[in-house]
Amino acid sequence: MTVTADDLRTLLSSNEPGATLVLEEGKTKIYSRDQAAKLSSWVVTTLDDLRRDLPDPANPTAHDLDERAAMLDDTIASQGG
Repeated sequence: MTVTADDLRTLLSSNEPGATLVLEEGKTKIYSRDQAAKLSSWVVTTLDDLRRDLPDPANPTAHDLDERAAMLDDTIASQGG
């Protein structure tokens, strides 16, 4: 699994402006929106998108994070990432 619930927890706690989770050389990393735009990395999700996609972004359950991580991972795999 490339994207984990821990990656999403880290993204949710990020103070980076426009925090963005990217896949870079097979590893996930968090950059600001501006940094991510300058890289040729795969954008997995943004903090804003993740908050929108979770039922309760202020208090996400382990199940919600695991489920969302699996969905993001499937998207990456289907695109050959």
